Amino acid sequence: GLANRPGCRIVVGALLGWLLAEYKGALVGAVAVYLVPPVLASNRRRREQSKLELQLLDGLSLMQGGLQAGFNLFQVLGLVAREMEAPLATIAHQIRGEVQLGVPMDVAWERAGAKVSSEIFSDLVTAVVIQREMGGDLGFVLGTLRESLQQRINLETKLKSVTSQGKLTGIVISVLPVALAGIIHLVMPQFIEPLFVNPLGQVLVGVAFSLEVVGAWMISRICRIDT
Repeated sequence: GLANRPGCRIVVGALLGWLLAEYKGALVGAVAVYLVPPVLASNRRRREQSKLELQLLDGLSLMQGGLQAGFNLFQVLGLVAREMEAPLATIAHQIRGEVQLGVPMDVAWERAGAKVSSEIFSDLVTAVVIQREMGGDLGFVLGTLRESLQQRINLETKLKSVTSQGKLTGIVISVLPVALAGIIHLVMPQFIEPLFVNPLGQVLVGVAFSLEVVGAWMISRICRIDT
């Protein structure tokens, strides 16, 4: 899509901006369409990764129980595909489908791991591949992975509660100038109109907006702790 084609995004944004406001609109549209799709795609991938890791808590328990009950790995994947929801169920279904087509089990898992940007799932793939090559108690390894994932989720929850105040501060700082400008425009429009009519005022508005964006980004980076 457009998220992976920056040149197309610039052209589309410039054309849309030109139709709305000619030169200035073309510049604003090109910048907006260039920056927005990657951000949206990144947020979507982050949400999918978080959902997958939450599902892996139950999925690992289900796989561990199935293996301890005497099922083989292929049957356990079928159980996950039936009992769980997407995206974990989709991944399990894809692995089963490749195995049914003749692809070795470890290769199918490695292909699935290459498509999923999750550290825990990569550890799961590594455990399965090693077990297929060297043998061992896969159920015990899955239980260990689940405990590690549970501890990681608990840590992330605590970090979110600690950094929530900083994120709220960033939101307030970002919204306050815009809200204040809107109030002044309603109360004393002649006081703020030069910022939008005068060329120097337009430059100042552009600089202020840029500083707002940089400040919001810096606050978000400060509040983000990689686990």
